[in-house]
Amino acid sequence: MTTTPTSGAELRLNQQDPNLAPVRFSVFLFTLVVVLYVAARFWRLTSSCLWFDEIFGVHAARHNWTEMFKFVAADIIHPPLFYALLKLWIGIGGESLLWLRLLPVVFSVAAIVPLVLLARELRLGENEKKLALTFLAVNGYLIKYAQEVRMYSLLFLLTCASIWLFVKFINARNSTKMLLALAVINFLLVYTHYYGWLVVIVELLTLLLWWRHRAAKLLLTILALILSYLPWLYLITISKEPGRGLAQNIGWVARPGPGDVAQFFSMLNTPFFFRQSSVSSFYDVWSICLSLLIFGLPLAALLREALMKREAGVAPVRVYWWLTSLAFLPVLLAFLLSWVLPHSIWGTRHLIVAAGPYAILAALALVRLRPTWARTACLVLLSCWLTLNGAVFLFQRPTSFIWCTWEPLAQQMMKSEDGSREVQIYAYEDLVAYHLWFALDTARRQGAFDRFKVHVVKGIPGLREDAAYFLPRRFYGVESQDGAALKGEAVWIAFRDSAWHTQRPPLSLIEAQGYETGRVFELPAQGQRAFLVELRRTGQTR
Repeated sequence: MTTTPTSGAELRLNQQDPNLAPVRFSVFLFTLVVVLYVAARFWRLTSSCLWFDEIFGVHAARHNWTEMFKFVAADIIHPPLFYALLKLWIGIGGESLLWLRLLPVVFSVAAIVPLVLLARELRLGENEKKLALTFLAVNGYLIKYAQEVRMYSLLFLLTCASIWLFVKFINARNSTKMLLALAVINFLLVYTHYYGWLVVIVELLTLLLWWRHRAAKLLLTILALILSYLPWLYLITISKEPGRGLAQNIGWVARPGPGDVAQFFSMLNTPFFFRQSSVSSFYDVWSICLSLLIFGLPLAALLREALMKREAGVAPVRVYWWLTSLAFLPVLLAFLLSWVLPHSIWGTRHLIVAAGPYAILAALALVRLRPTWARTACLVLLSCWLTLNGAVFLFQRPTSFIWCTWEPLAQQMMKSEDGSREVQIYAYEDLVAYHLWFALDTARRQGAFDRFKVHVVKGIPGLREDAAYFLPRRFYGVESQDGAALKGEAVWIAFRDSAWHTQRPPLSLIEAQGYETGRVFELPAQGQRAFLVELRRTGQTR
């Protein structure tokens, strides 16, 4: 490979790759990588149910358009674009699990297009392009969010499109057309997630550092972007509920430390494995060590080379530093803001904005690693790691999550309640209450009787719940109450525990309220048991 100086207005690697495969074989390899990328995202796409945050999205989409925007604005922490697209998607194909999960997969697969166009605009070699796409294809972190009915795969797609158009804007002789396209994509980006603003900020900072003559144009579009955001901020202001501010959403998020940063970059490097829930374990020493060896050392060598060439005045090293900025600055900004702001904003899922640039940078580092034996050793280790994790990914049994038990339990309860009386269901966690309500509401929308009322009981000593889950604002389908008082002749209680314990709540509170247990439906998951228990008045027979 030869590198020649470029004009100061370009962001390209002027190169001829001597390792180019014949065209047909190159197309075959690229097709193989794309097939792997798509197949990994379809693998076990519907093996688990919708979980709490996904339910919120479907719940939002069930509102009419005006109420949907108010409902999402009341939640504060997510802009509305994804929910609007989800509502349109449901209008086309309904609410089946497969159809819902197809939407994020479509966004994730569509990201291949701007990624390939970005590689072409940067003039990456064929080996670098395929290797970067392979990293993204097998990355467990990206596979997870490609299968989740949330906005993260859309955020990934729009970030890739923004970065590609930014490079086009830098390289174009007539930049006005590219700037307008970039402004439109950035508008969609920041209306998808607040972390989209980090991408816009990094783009502006890199212009100020290397292309100041074009920074003024981008700054004008950013000012227009800020003005376009004012209606959304106003809607949040008028829709939020008193006393339920941002602390409820993210007050539980811990401020990050160095270990959290290491965990995030370990996730960017790990093939196929991902953390499905806060209960499962992902962070392990072996992944971090392999990440440092296979990716960390080549990246350090590449940046060292870039420093040396920068001193020699070689212009294409700007590509290295620009990719480094996009891969690491969002992480750094999120880290610093999490310590400066009243609440931490750290979230590895939000940092998906760094995944594309990081994969390209890692591919450049590995392909250009010298000496040859070091590059070969890293690629062999990477192949072994990928093969081992891929085999486990294919053959391991899917996890049965505790929240997936509530829908089948609710269906059992509905079948058992064959009368016309109103049925009261008391849950002791917002997580449980919301899943039960959603299952019952889905049944109601499909023609079942609307006679089931869900309550959530708060303030019971000895019972704790995860603060990360709370009932949506502007939602009145679940009645919240303090204390253990149960009312009604037809009563069920829903809770989870390690086993059936009559000496601790909520079972220990039943007798004092004049009830005894009737039918018990239960399912095991994740080392716990989910219980849906019928209560009868003491001495009452059915």
